[in-house]
Amino acid sequence: MRSVRKALRLTQSQVAEKAGIDTSFYGQIERGKNIPSLKTFVAIAEALGADPADLLSGRAGGGKKVYGAVMEQLLTGLDRKKRALVLGLLKDIVSHYRAK
Repeated sequence: MRSVRKALRLTQSQVAEKAGIDTSFYGQIERGKNIPSLKTFVAIAEALGADPADLLSGRAGGGKKVYGAVMEQLLTGLDRKKRALVLGLLKDIVSHYRAK
């Protein structure tokens, strides 16, 4: 959850508000100090724009799906040219870091 939240540049408070829970409770969930009910877990997933199943640790391939959902959410609302620009910049950044 934390990696998805950070990728979306959301604070714990913002996610908690969207999910309808207390910020400190959300922080405890991220740190593994508390376990949410299924209803709360689904609300958090919705607040992050992710499929609840993909947020479960140890799920094979889940990370790829979550980051795909994050990318989709970030690109939503941009016209075709702006999406292409953002994806081109991302490709250049990834190439730069892979070359190191």
